[in-house]
Amino acid sequence: MEPTAERKEDATAMEERLELEQQMYRQMDASSGAASAGQTEPEPSAEAVNTPEVSDVPENTGTPEAAGAAENYQAPLIRILLTDNSKSGYYQESVTVSSSSAIHLEGSDLTIPAGTSETITNGDGRFMDGKIVLTPEDPSAGITVSSLQKAQGPPVYEGSLEIYLTDQGIYLVNEVNLESYLKYVVPSEMPASYAAEALKAQAVCARTYACRQIQDASLEDYHAHVDDSVSFQVYNNIARQEATDQAVDDTAGQIMTCGGEPITAYFFSTSCGYTSTNEVWSGGSSEEYLKSVYLGSDDREDVQTEEVFASFIQQKDESDLESSDGWYRWSVTLPAEALNQRIEKYQIGTIQSFQVLKRSSGGAVSSLQVTGSQGSTTLDNEYAIRELLSVKGIAVTKNDGSVTEDMYLLPSAYFICSAVYNGSSLTGFSFLGGGYGHGVGMSQNGAAHLAEQGYGWQDILKYFYENIQLETAQA
Repeated sequence: MEPTAERKEDATAMEERLELEQQMYRQMDASSGAASAGQTEPEPSAEAVNTPEVSDVPENTGTPEAAGAAENYQAPLIRILLTDNSKSGYYQESVTVSSSSAIHLEGSDLTIPAGTSETITNGDGRFMDGKIVLTPEDPSAGITVSSLQKAQGPPVYEGSLEIYLTDQGIYLVNEVNLESYLKYVVPSEMPASYAAEALKAQAVCARTYACRQIQDASLEDYHAHVDDSVSFQVYNNIARQEATDQAVDDTAGQIMTCGGEPITAYFFSTSCGYTSTNEVWSGGSSEEYLKSVYLGSDDREDVQTEEVFASFIQQKDESDLESSDGWYRWSVTLPAEALNQRIEKYQIGTIQSFQVLKRSSGGAVSSLQVTGSQGSTTLDNEYAIRELLSVKGIAVTKNDGSVTEDMYLLPSAYFICSAVYNGSSLTGFSFLGGGYGHGVGMSQNGAAHLAEQGYGWQDILKYFYENIQLETAQA
């Protein structure tokens, strides 16, 4: 189906978010080659449901008890570890702050006057027990951190800012209530021009994911629940927008649960026509709230088999929701020299072949055998596969014929490949694939198309997840 003019115009916003993701991977490669940052670790599976019934989604709205729960909802606080788009890691050499309001330094009589820019370094005498806590006198003014680079320019943070002093440097944590946090997450994760119901679905996914992270406390060593990058959810890269504010307000407190617990609500940019479960990372059983979805209207095929998947990916199924989107199909040729550099650490010689050993229920390569002149190795999750097949500095051709070279990971693990020869000499491998991202949970562009077709946000969530209930988050 053809996207609306508004969505076409705002395609750059989604590209910006994708570029931020790729930028993080480039930084990881340059610094330490760290593992799967940005690749939210997976979950479940199930049978595809192409025309969900909203009545199948148990929710706590529409009843006196539910109304009372929503009315009495008090948003929990969330703590966000802040990063700089231009740097890798969490540590900063200095922090420069300002506000249109006076900024109080907690635990002292000191203030930073309104309109004054102040730089704090690791030698600052105002640290108390290794911490400085900043709070604006006027909460609505927020605190600008001009030392951080974001797509919007210098970001402004609501709530309080905490600056921690360590031997490695200083790092920043922003504490704010969950609903305010979401008003900076949703426009950073999905273009504000998308249909209202898609934005609401994104808001519920983002709120659910945040609640799960608050519960898991994976960054407690940094006094935080999440960071502001694609490792968790992008926060305050784009300023608040009216449409996304409304989506957050219209779904206030609503989260998806399974078995009484918040689910890990994975989402990604664009599908190839199918989604998968967390099997793409774990290789084993899936979380019961995840399922593999076919986003077309034809009969679903068994894309776990090589022959069927190859036939599917080599054509554009016009019945697929995202068949007109930029990353629905892509192609790239990786030179043998580049691949030889990538496999050098495995000590298997020069590249000879790739063999897909296993595909997920949605067709993603989840196990890949790499054979060299002196042996072979097997990679068993989609992130490791996409990292090995890095397209860094190599032209990738998109669905519309446009070309981009500013990427790091292979766009997705939904691909087929074939050897390229010059005479009898192996010169590289050609990859034809589809989709952008890990392909688990909700496709954001798929959600946008469903909203354009009249789906409500509950319908959209049911389309991509199963065995879920909609409940009000607990403080």
